[in-house]
Amino acid sequence: MAPAIRGVNNIIKKIYFSNYSLVTQIIIINLLTAVLGFLFLFLFNYLLLSSSENIDNQISRISNDLNQTTNYLKNNAIIRVPQFNEEYCENLNDQSDNECGDIILSNPQLDPTSTQRYLLDNYLNDQNTVKVYDDSWIKFADTGDIYISSDVIEVDIEEPTKKGSLYDEYKYNYLKYYNFLQESFSKSKIYSKIKKYKGDIFLVKETIKEQSNLSYIYLNENNSAIIINSKPIIKDNNIYGVVLVSGPLIRENNDTGLISFNLINLFIIIICIMFFLSILFSQSIVSPITTLSKIVRLTRDKSSKLDKKIIYPKRKDEIGILSDDIQSMLEDLKKRIDEIEGFAADVSHELKNPIASLKSSNELLLDNKISAEKKLLLKQNMKKDIERMNTLINDISVYTLTQVEIDDALFYNFNFSDFLNDLLKSYQSNTKKIKINFEYDKKETYIYANKDQFARVFINLIDNSISYSPMESEILIKMKNLKDAVSIIIVDQGPGIEENLWIKVFDRFYTDRKSDQDKKHSGLGLSISKKIIESFSGSLQLTNFKSKKYFGACFEINLPLKD
Repeated sequence: MAPAIRGVNNIIKKIYFSNYSLVTQIIIINLLTAVLGFLFLFLFNYLLLSSSENIDNQISRISNDLNQTTNYLKNNAIIRVPQFNEEYCENLNDQSDNECGDIILSNPQLDPTSTQRYLLDNYLNDQNTVKVYDDSWIKFADTGDIYISSDVIEVDIEEPTKKGSLYDEYKYNYLKYYNFLQESFSKSKIYSKIKKYKGDIFLVKETIKEQSNLSYIYLNENNSAIIINSKPIIKDNNIYGVVLVSGPLIRENNDTGLISFNLINLFIIIICIMFFLSILFSQSIVSPITTLSKIVRLTRDKSSKLDKKIIYPKRKDEIGILSDDIQSMLEDLKKRIDEIEGFAADVSHELKNPIASLKSSNELLLDNKISAEKKLLLKQNMKKDIERMNTLINDISVYTLTQVEIDDALFYNFNFSDFLNDLLKSYQSNTKKIKINFEYDKKETYIYANKDQFARVFINLIDNSISYSPMESEILIKMKNLKDAVSIIIVDQGPGIEENLWIKVFDRFYTDRKSDQDKKHSGLGLSISKKIIESFSGSLQLTNFKSKKYFGACFEINLPLKD
């Protein structure tokens, strides 16, 4: 059972549209829509073709013509013809002044003249054929033989008309084929009712004999289904003739054909428009996605060089949002890559010096000619280089970890004054006996940031200020509330820093400390602090502060306030 289920699942997976390109998906959807549309048209045409309305209408039409003609002739065409009494006239004297006998009326009979006139007025141009026979089986009238005049009119033979347009040919052939199908469907319905027809005289005789209506369905020489109905002309229990009405049972009905023709034309137009719009729509979707995909590939492929400026699709829909997001992501990724590459280069550069120093000291120690005092000095230098490398490795680890922490940090509001007072407790006793003063507004201020990351910033800045401050000096931390932000400054009483270095101090591995101090600091503290503050949508700047009491370097933090 399991293999069968897996087989079904594999088939379903192959059917999934997501396995194909967007253009292919749109084409498949259009094809499925077209197939469903053609199935609908087929069903609709089948219902039209299989409808018995055409046959029923023709039967009803023939029946009406039969009844109408019979009733008219019964009421208006049965007459008595005036006649002379010939026996009386023969006994009269030729010299007599009296008129020759009385005029008498003949027996009632069917009048040929009025009969033909009625048929001429009502059925001359009708598709049905009406025939009238008297009680002696003599044909009185036949709409198929009626003509008005025997005069021959001379006319010029016109030149053959030009061939119709392609659309006219298409319409003509479609209607012709539709009528053929309609006739075939209709014949299949009446097949069991088709009989061999023995002629009009036989039908007249049978009608007179049965004195009732008769009906036959037969195939003529053109294999067309013909229906013929007969009805006797009865008045005062006497039969004066028989009316025959015949016509094609399946008449050409262009009404349903035109409905089918117009419907299929409308469907073709809709399908063409749908395919055209689908192509435009697919291009409007696929083209920008292809562009974005190409941009991503080029960005990923380091061997490719983008000499020209990348143009991202500018749209206001979801694709435009995706384009903006990809652009932002790639720009951020590029910055990250550049930062990593720069960081790697800086790390490599910083590690080269202690490694080179260790290598040189090690080579000198292997030399037996140097003095013991020289060896001791080399060992001390090697120890410092190892400490320097250890400091670099620890700070590099913190630096890389900080970036991860920044990306994953959770932000929340916390009271700044409470936060800093707790932090400063650890600085109450320091080796330099430096006093840290904290001034802030009485109004409570809440900072929206990550508390742990924010603490790392202040630890770095306070440690930096302590390292440059003289013994038993003071450091000022002052907070000031602005309109939509908060400003925090950290000022020491150290020597300050040159203006051209205000920006440079935030570079990775930069330090202007003395060589001994440099061994204990990697130069990453300020760079880490600036990165953290910027992740809070704030800024960190360095200036020199000048007042009567504080005149050293000043770090200023500006953070936006959030509700």
